[in-house]
Amino acid sequence: MTRVEDMTYYKITLESNGLLTQLPDSQRLFGALVYMFSNEYGGDKATALAKALLDKSIHLALSNVLPYDYLPAPQESMIEKLTGLHGNTAVTLKAKHAEIKKRSYIQTAKLEDVLRDPQGCTALFPYVQLRTQQQLRASIESERYNIPALESKLYSVPIVEVLEVINEEQKKPVNTFCFLLQADGSDLCADLLNMLNEAVKTKQTIILGKRASQGLNIFKFSCIKDINEQILANISATSFLNTGMLLPDEINFASSTLKLFTSERRPFEMSGGWKKIFTRYYISFIAEGSLISAPSGSAGAGKSVKSCFNENRDIVFGNAFLYPISL
Repeated sequence: MTRVEDMTYYKITLESNGLLTQLPDSQRLFGALVYMFSNEYGGDKATALAKALLDKSIHLALSNVLPYDYLPAPQESMIEKLTGLHGNTAVTLKAKHAEIKKRSYIQTAKLEDVLRDPQGCTALFPYVQLRTQQQLRASIESERYNIPALESKLYSVPIVEVLEVINEEQKKPVNTFCFLLQADGSDLCADLLNMLNEAVKTKQTIILGKRASQGLNIFKFSCIKDINEQILANISATSFLNTGMLLPDEINFASSTLKLFTSERRPFEMSGGWKKIFTRYYISFIAEGSLISAPSGSAGAGKSVKSCFNENRDIVFGNAFLYPISL
């Protein structure tokens, strides 16, 4: 296995000027990057990348798409610690829990402070909050089918607002995002990094969600930054903040604080249409914001598994970027 000291770490900046239906997770991000990789180097090389990740002969880890300079708040851990503190009544605990839940993301520099003193999080500013709503839209049926008599149809689209809360009175929308990447020195990872550097240089766009034709979920590569010094400062850490969708391999479950996310797996396409009855598959990930104890280090903590729909080619990516912390 590749040593942690031999890994490289990057922060890739994305700009978004449109609306989002959700903040893309590391699985969706991986799928979009592999699509770019296939266009750049060919399908055979993209398949080789997926197989190498499945076999753990190379190492690549990704975070979810995050607000720039923010990390997922370890909400479950903070609530657990608050509940165990003396002097908190049921009323004060409920109020503090509500304040913690507001803070979906906290500044990177504040992470270890809130882990040491979770009560301080309830008065922490700035933070990033996610707020979901429905946006009303109209489908102009007469234009769509070129039949003037048809009436327009109204429908709603789920939208997530990403707001940076400066203080109690001031909020502003977040348009600058990033994702974190950990890679070893393999040729395949080097090719992926070269592709990302070129994408930044040309300000390439990347689609990370549905309804891109309506201007939703479109991002533009803006910058790539080496963060080795920042990560290697805690090189000996065995405790980590999970920033992506993790399929666990070598972790200490008893010493971790976990939040699970379960999703239904569906094929990319299906002959006969989506109304056809098919076997439903579900998979659970360790969600962002979980605290992970990984005695053997971040490189062995996650894994990818074969897809239940195309075992010979596709994988379910589960190597989440684990941000090292000192506890």
